[in-house]
Amino acid sequence: MITPAQTTSRLNKEIGAVVRPLGFQGTRGTWSIVTTDGVAQVNVSRSVMRVGGGTIFVSVTISVVPVAWWEYVNWRAARWGQPAIPLDNNATSYGIGFVETRQRPEDSFYHLRLVPDRYPAAVTTTAELDHAAALLAGAADELARTALDLLRPGRYLEAMRGIPDLGGAMWEPLVVLLAEGGPSAELDAAIEDMRADYANYGFSPPDMEVEYAGMRAAAVA
Repeated sequence: MITPAQTTSRLNKEIGAVVRPLGFQGTRGTWSIVTTDGVAQVNVSRSVMRVGGGTIFVSVTISVVPVAWWEYVNWRAARWGQPAIPLDNNATSYGIGFVETRQRPEDSFYHLRLVPDRYPAAVTTTAELDHAAALLAGAADELARTALDLLRPGRYLEAMRGIPDLGGAMWEPLVVLLAEGGPSAELDAAIEDMRADYANYGFSPPDMEVEYAGMRAAAVA
């Protein structure tokens, strides 16, 4: 039988082995990479679920902060009188999130079956852990490569354009990333749609977002 500590150690070891060669650094379930294009992170989370006899739910996720978004978040923080946000591992706390959750492979999560009468001293079998580790490591490799791709200039914006249900909180990052390309009809249309959507939801007008977009688009024109 496998203990909870052994489960965590094995999964972290297997996933770390596939993401470190891609440039990610870290341990204990979190691996990050910081480049001039932004910050990307691979995370492993674990939680116990008692439904259906009990499982340990393990999930591999990514977070991406394109440098264009990080610059806006810092501009916004300064406007609000808040401290600057360094371009480091912790910057993923300000990740956009909309694309990452839509580009997860099926094997990016796994329910490890518990041994009910042995938990928490033991949680699962060696064979079950071997199977989970292989699937999750494969998913982590795919997700890490996705994160690196999304850091490339323009790639996060391209992925956002492919989201069919754009609306609500998605407008802010879309407008910010569009502004990186300078003035355009697409940017103007996105701003108008954002204003209309905010009004529809009863949000405050996005004047600050529009101000930044206009300033940034003019700067790169």
